Amino acid sequence: MHYIKASQLKPNDMRKFNILYFCFIAVFISVSSGLVNAQGSFTYNLTVINKDQSPKANLEVVLIETNTFLRKVYKTSSSGTLTVFLKEEEGSNWMVNIGEMRNYTILNVPPGSTGSGTAQLTYDVARWLRQNQPIQDRTNLVFDEIYQRIAANDRPLNTEEVVEIYVISKGKRPYYDVEVKMTSYALGQSYIARTDESGIARFKLPLKEQFQVDLDGEDDFSFYDTGTQSSIRRVTLTYEKIDFKEVPNKEGYMEQIFTQEPKPVSNRVMVVLNVSGGPNEGKGEDIYIQTDYSQKKYHGITNSNGQIAFLLPKKKTYHVHFPFQNDAAVIDLSRFFGIGYASQSIIYSPDPRLQYPENYLPTKTDVKFYDINNYLSTRYPDTPDDELLNVHVKWGSDKINSGSKEALLELGFSIKEPNNKAPISKPLNIAFVLDKSGSMCGEKMDILKETMQKLVDKLRPEDRVALVLFDTEAVLAFGEQKVNIKYIQDIIYAMQADGGTSIYEGLKLGYEVVERNKLANSVNRVILLTDGYGSKPVDFILEQSAQYFKKGISVSTIGVGGGYNHALLSLLSEYSGGLNHQALESQGISSALEAEFESLLYPLASNLTVKVIYNNVLIYKTLYGVPEKKNTDNMVFFELPKVFSSLNRMVLMKFKIENPERDMDKNKIRIEISYFDELKQTQVDLVKETALEWTDETDVELIRDTELKKTYSLAVINQSLKLIADLCDAKNYTGAKQLINQTLKSLKDISEDKYAPELIPIIEELKQTLVYLDRAIAKAN
Repeated sequence: MHYIKASQLKPNDMRKFNILYFCFIAVFISVSSGLVNAQGSFTYNLTVINKDQSPKANLEVVLIETNTFLRKVYKTSSSGTLTVFLKEEEGSNWMVNIGEMRNYTILNVPPGSTGSGTAQLTYDVARWLRQNQPIQDRTNLVFDEIYQRIAANDRPLNTEEVVEIYVISKGKRPYYDVEVKMTSYALGQSYIARTDESGIARFKLPLKEQFQVDLDGEDDFSFYDTGTQSSIRRVTLTYEKIDFKEVPNKEGYMEQIFTQEPKPVSNRVMVVLNVSGGPNEGKGEDIYIQTDYSQKKYHGITNSNGQIAFLLPKKKTYHVHFPFQNDAAVIDLSRFFGIGYASQSIIYSPDPRLQYPENYLPTKTDVKFYDINNYLSTRYPDTPDDELLNVHVKWGSDKINSGSKEALLELGFSIKEPNNKAPISKPLNIAFVLDKSGSMCGEKMDILKETMQKLVDKLRPEDRVALVLFDTEAVLAFGEQKVNIKYIQDIIYAMQADGGTSIYEGLKLGYEVVERNKLANSVNRVILLTDGYGSKPVDFILEQSAQYFKKGISVSTIGVGGGYNHALLSLLSEYSGGLNHQALESQGISSALEAEFESLLYPLASNLTVKVIYNNVLIYKTLYGVPEKKNTDNMVFFELPKVFSSLNRMVLMKFKIENPERDMDKNKIRIEISYFDELKQTQVDLVKETALEWTDETDVELIRDTELKKTYSLAVINQSLKLIADLCDAKNYTGAKQLINQTLKSLKDISEDKYAPELIPIIEELKQTLVYLDRAIAKAN
């Protein structure tokens, strides 16, 4: 049999389809013909019924326009009906929340035309939530496989249910010998059977469990939940067999090979992508697709007309990448619940940072920084001291010998959270400036939404909050002085990731609304979250921001992932007096936002200062984890001005040892800590002392603890990145290469070539920089 790759299809073989949505309930829209006007309008007549077909009366239905975030609120009548009239001038895409069924569907206003439609909707929250559970990534999951051969006359035990999965084609033809799996995440088990001549696969399943139905090798084709009582039930699944091959290439991407012109099938949506731009004007371009919540990824090459077709699993979202452009587009198939087609046009705009990386080597104004505390995986325990603040002092190794050259001192800070924690801050006047560009799609956006819902619930009547959302453009989604938690949460639910990253435009709106909402005695702050770079230079944004800093508006920043503008975010927070957070993984978004909110609402202590006084045997070299404020002979001074309940911070000090002696333990280091307890309204002063101990052992490590080796390695990388940037600024590329190689050797010595998993991508990035430096050297010559 001859197989054809998608990239080999001729232009005439490609069909263009608009996106069609299929919901799991029966929704029928009838559209009347309309005249073409300058501005379109559309009337939707909706009926909401319960599971028992009775009308759902007095139910709130909320519409949010997904671009302007205009909000409309309706209630169903006693007969469960409501009429929605939408005008194009108010927006064309309206997200619908029906009671607790959030993001139920989108109502569109066709451009320049009028019309009407009707729909009957079933209000079943439990089924809706089950239908929309996030698909789990099974890459690293292992299930016990239980093969079953259940006869047609078998009866279940009292603890079982017999489930018959009836698999038929669209033409009602039963499928024979198709593998069906009933997979339970909770049980860690997959029950496996094959369809008989009648198209039925039979299972005996435990009661009160949730199962994913996997069909013919396709995961999550459907779902089935067993009941509470023993019974025999049948489920009919309409299925169209997949007639193509998926073959992994050497990079692990799936290549789709078709035996004939591709067409949609039951669990796959046919997606036709039309590409323009790029080095080859869309023709013969490599295209990469990454699945959210999954390790599954696809690759193909566009044909001579700039087109390519993929068959992608439904109910998922996908990121589209090109060799020189990340997150060029998002493919959203999350609302497909049946056989569907989609077409999408994508402009390939190469990022010069990816196309010519040798022209974008690190500089003083654009250097990465990795906060060691974002890699701290253990929490400092409570101390027996009767104080709010836990202070831990220890050495990387408290033993030294005659050959010791260096010593590393660890200072750990955490808080004993009070039992009855209540907000004690001044009224808040804050603006959340949130990135909703295409790169935020998937897990990042889901975690952002979930976290923001919780945080907004903590706002007080006296607080003022604004919500600014940005992608290619920025919009003030909510800016009213009076807090409307329900409205804000509806906006958050309606956020959809797409487009570019206009950081400055979002910041500007955030500054303006905070200034407009200022109170005489309020905390005025912009909270910026982004995973991107933006187009405006760092210096320009800082210059424009300075006027707001002078007015008492601070900026806290949250950088997501590794591809954001580290320099911009760190400088914004440093110059304005805000906090700088890093969310290296998507899950870090939640902890970063919660820490920021904790610092605003629950400032348990303030003005935390630390003075480290050391002896003449030690020579202070570097402070890691916090900037030093003062450095004089035998004393280093630093601050942690914001102290809140989720504080868990490490600070490292590196010393050089000169002429180590046996009586080193007499030369103690004194750590003086001072802070103001906001709950007790008292000043607290603490003193800690520590000393190095002599040993005659010959094998003395600088660091013994594995966790400390990881964080210290990051500190070494940060220090090297600054020096590499200085060398690149001076165009001393050979010196930069030598420094990278020295750094790689130091990292190997610290960890004995056993790197923590979090360090590996950073080390690989350092190695890749060597390649870019070689290109820069070649260009210079």
